[in-house]
Amino acid sequence: MLKTLLLIIITGLSLQGMAQSSVQEVLQEIEKNNPKLKAHQQYLEAQKLGFRSQNNLANPELEWEKSFSSQEGKPYEILVSQSFDFPTSYIYKNQIRDEKIANLQNSSARVRQEVLLNSELLCFELIYRSKQNTELSTRLDNAEKLSSFFEKRLKEGDANILEVNKIRMLSLNTKNQLQLVRNKIANLKEDLRKQNGGLELNLNTLAYPVISIEEDTQLLLANAINADPYLKQLSSNEQMASKETSLVKTNSLPKISIGYRYLGSDIMKEANGMKLGISIPLWENKNKVKQAKLMEHFRKEELSFEKMEKENEYRKLFQTFFSLKSSLSDYQNVFSEKKYGTLLRKALDFGEISGIEYLMESIYYYESFDTYLEIEYEYNITKAKIVRHLL
Repeated sequence: MLKTLLLIIITGLSLQGMAQSSVQEVLQEIEKNNPKLKAHQQYLEAQKLGFRSQNNLANPELEWEKSFSSQEGKPYEILVSQSFDFPTSYIYKNQIRDEKIANLQNSSARVRQEVLLNSELLCFELIYRSKQNTELSTRLDNAEKLSSFFEKRLKEGDANILEVNKIRMLSLNTKNQLQLVRNKIANLKEDLRKQNGGLELNLNTLAYPVISIEEDTQLLLANAINADPYLKQLSSNEQMASKETSLVKTNSLPKISIGYRYLGSDIMKEANGMKLGISIPLWENKNKVKQAKLMEHFRKEELSFEKMEKENEYRKLFQTFFSLKSSLSDYQNVFSEKKYGTLLRKALDFGEISGIEYLMESIYYYESFDTYLEIEYEYNITKAKIVRHLL
């Protein structure tokens, strides 16, 4: 009984790992198991610790000095001191630190989006190839039946060798196309398994996910640009560059050092007191303000340029999307009723068309349907790229 129960549990866990059936479920698994996302999360944690440690105070200094003069009783001196930047610099340092830590979320969102979009496109190609596999399997079955039919007619003298050879060629070509598609399907499944950290995935659907998309291109563009994690990252970099300039200017102000001094001797009286020092940065900050301003200008230009690039990329996607949408609608109207193949075969059986005519009409139909599948695939991957910010 216990062995049976354990077997059921183990089988259930195994099936749970293979239970994915939709693109969304596959992406959820990949988000949990993707090695790049896991590694990047560890990198972010290391970066956070590094940013927090940058604002620590300088190390305190301890000095001990002893003289070997017997006339003065071998005096010795102990000095403990702590140096500080000008107080306002800590305000800018804390602001920059907080901005860097917050910007790590944009970096994380960017990597996550890249991984999930790439995985989603792999899923879409797998759906596309699976549809091809289904279509080519049906064609091969029909071609083999047709080949047997014409072989029989050839023996009976109702067909010629030219018709038979063309049917054989169609069957051979279809068989090779089917094998190529199945190889691509195997490679795509392996790519998805790699994205999932080596764990198996099971995408057993022939339907692309339904994603609603706004028809207003200006609204689409605004939503995509505002949600883009890379542009958010660059915008944060621009804000940090401005604060860096303020920090460098503040660093041109004097630094302060405060300490405690103790003086002792064998014959002299002990003495102690305070130490106050000021460091005037005459040379170490030379050209740093100019450099910071140039970097600030660069960050502004970088954001402006990349934003224009993104807008141009999205406008191209919009143009492609609406063009594909129109073409796809036309093809769907044509292929909404799949009676063409049946009618064509009836025409052949009743002698209304010759074998060559049947073959040419079939090839024309196949080419049209292949184009339809390709347009459907391109339409869906274009739409996925447009709404990538929804991932």
